[in-house]
Amino acid sequence: METNVHLRHVVAATDESEAGRQAVRSARTLAARAGGRVTVLRVLPLDDREDPLAVEHLRRWVESDLPPLDSSPPMAYAVAYGLPGIEIPRFAEQVHADLLVLGRPPRTRAARLLLGDTADAVARRSRVPCLFICPRGSAIRDFLVAVEGSERGMVVLRVARALAREAHAELRLITVDPPYDGEPEHLAVATPSARSERLGSHVRETLGQELEVRRGEAAQEILGAMSEHLPDVLVLGCHRGGPAGVIEAGSVARRLIHAAPCAVLTVPL
Repeated sequence: METNVHLRHVVAATDESEAGRQAVRSARTLAARAGGRVTVLRVLPLDDREDPLAVEHLRRWVESDLPPLDSSPPMAYAVAYGLPGIEIPRFAEQVHADLLVLGRPPRTRAARLLLGDTADAVARRSRVPCLFICPRGSAIRDFLVAVEGSERGMVVLRVARALAREAHAELRLITVDPPYDGEPEHLAVATPSARSERLGSHVRETLGQELEVRRGEAAQEILGAMSEHLPDVLVLGCHRGGPAGVIEAGSVARRLIHAAPCAVLTVPL
């Protein structure tokens, strides 16, 4: 995956809900900061293909509630037809988008247990980094980046660093070591693994920052760090592919997409 990321073209996918409206606002703000442009996408059912006014309807809906910006980026509008989880990542790839922005509607605890919604489908299929925005919005000024020491982990770090630079955001980095059976808690906290030591050295050399190291179950520790640091955006790697299923049986990334209290940026691996 290309890691020299620039926000020249941001695609905001909306379903004309409040969450979708927030996705458009956030995409517009990010593109304005980076000097890029925005395409707003709406995916409609196949039965609506004969509507000649679909794009104009979308434009009017978006522009009826756009907050003022000092420098508004160019805006374009597009409509696709089919399943949103398929058509949204397909469109983003076809138009060479640098970032895909979607809303995250409020979900009950019970609803979070099941996958198969648009957010999960897009994250599993997209070749483009995806930013999932909460309905309450986000300042998008502070990134918490969950990394691990493999080459794929370095991809997440490089993409996060590039996007943070484009978005004028600050980075905080965290990694989670797995627990060892029978290890005293005070020793686990005080003794990072060799992998984390190497990763911490790399972070200090390349970014001049310290790496926060935690030990325990990855999703739980990352959520704990979010509660302490209150970031605007959680950044993590997301493996492409895989079937829909139950959240607890899926990857850490898929669980956090649904459970994180803030916006989530997924980097495809």
